[in-house]
Amino acid sequence: MNAQTKQWAVSSGVAALTAGLLVVDLHTPLGVANHILYLAPVLLSLLSPQRWFPFIVSGTVTVLIVVAGLLSENPHNVPFWVPISNRAFSIWAMWVPVWYFTQRRNHERLLQRLNDELEQRVNDRTQQLADVNDALVTEVTERMHTERSLESSRQELKRLASQLIRVQEEERRRISRDLHDDVNQRLALFAIELHSLEQQLPVPHRRTVTSLSNRIAELSEDVRRLAYDYHPSILDDLGLSIAMRRLVEDVASRSQIEAHIDCDPLPDGLSQEVATCIYRVAQESLGNIIRHARASRVEVELGRSSMGLTLSIADNGVGFHADPLHSDTGGLGLLSMKERVSLVGGVLRIESAIGTGTRVQAMIPLAETNT
Repeated sequence: MNAQTKQWAVSSGVAALTAGLLVVDLHTPLGVANHILYLAPVLLSLLSPQRWFPFIVSGTVTVLIVVAGLLSENPHNVPFWVPISNRAFSIWAMWVPVWYFTQRRNHERLLQRLNDELEQRVNDRTQQLADVNDALVTEVTERMHTERSLESSRQELKRLASQLIRVQEEERRRISRDLHDDVNQRLALFAIELHSLEQQLPVPHRRTVTSLSNRIAELSEDVRRLAYDYHPSILDDLGLSIAMRRLVEDVASRSQIEAHIDCDPLPDGLSQEVATCIYRVAQESLGNIIRHARASRVEVELGRSSMGLTLSIADNGVGFHADPLHSDTGGLGLLSMKERVSLVGGVLRIESAIGTGTRVQAMIPLAETNT
């Protein structure tokens, strides 16, 4: 039943019931309190979907009660205040449910409005949370993509650094071979020719040739040492242990530093990449000690530990700030050593302070050393 049909049915029932009660009220003696029955159409009007309808019915019934009271007969000489009080009570009894029903509807409307507002706020908050969640998902996705890109870039940089070091070592090996096999051989032939020329010249001119021969010998020795520094053939031919001992002996012979080395037996199958890394770290560290440390003693240890293969180089020099960014000497060399060790899966530690000397320690896992 729709609202219009319901309103028509309620209105018809109220009209019929009110008319019937009015007829009864007019033909009933004034002393009989039958007007309380007017409460029936008022209660029926409360079923109307229109909020204003119960007020119209109550107002109409109030008027009818007053009119019926004036037109009804009083055959029993009932005191006038009795019907007046009865009808007044009836009017009050009719308006009480209307007032209650009105208050109830107002509260229902208020509750409905609050419920709608709450539901709207919940929907708004849910939408906000959904937007925030979408933003978080987007941010997390972008961050994951960025992290993957960074990881890919790191791997690419690591690969390029490894390739660069490999190419650098190959170029050093080629330069060392050219210096040793070409330049040094030419200098040797030149020295032989000078010696032959010396035998043919008169005695007064031999001193000049002898001086030239000595200078060529010195130059040949410098070229040999330079070729060895670029790439020691002993590392490829005799292994890391002997190359390290030769390096420490060379440092002791070229400087005023007392250098010692303690080298344990190394594992079999040590890869050329790891051997070259350890040798270059030692070479760079000892070079820094000669140039900057002003040390009188250096201790080199090479062996196996719980961490794997360990190289330790300690001196009693002046020391420096261990952070390469704050160091005035050897910063780029230290970073190069760290990069070399990192590329073979190891860790480089540098312990130093002003006036306390320096310790460089490279640790490479044995799993990375076996081929």
